[in-house]
Amino acid sequence: MANDDRIAIGETVLWGSLGAFTGLVAGIVLSQWVGDVNRPRIRRAATRLQQPMPVATLTAAARARSAGAALLAHPALRDLGLDVVAVSRSAVELRGWVASRATRTLAARVARGVTGVDTVINNILVRGEDDLAVPAGEPSDLLA
Repeated sequence: MANDDRIAIGETVLWGSLGAFTGLVAGIVLSQWVGDVNRPRIRRAATRLQQPMPVATLTAAARARSAGAALLAHPALRDLGLDVVAVSRSAVELRGWVASRATRTLAARVARGVTGVDTVINNILVRGEDDLAVPAGEPSDLLA
């Protein structure tokens, strides 16, 4: 009872023909699904590949990093140590301390100027204003 693992010539021709037929059918189906391949179509595909990626593909974290880089690139904001936190795909939050309201506003304007950032939540505090304690006996509009 010897086990003969050799394939007969008939089996080889059968499996080869079946593979060729399957490949032919797959090629026809794929060409119908993909469509005609011609010069204008190839040219359009090459043009699309050469265009820059749209802004919508940037993640919220990437936009926050871009806003942080913009703050670091600005000479008046570089050394303040402001934090930028991603809130949503098009919104960032600014955190930190600055010396004046003008600097606070400047930071928000720089962050809003970053491509893809539509909303800036400015939680930057101003030293001398936001760190003062309100005495217990005095009325304050902040404690309302």
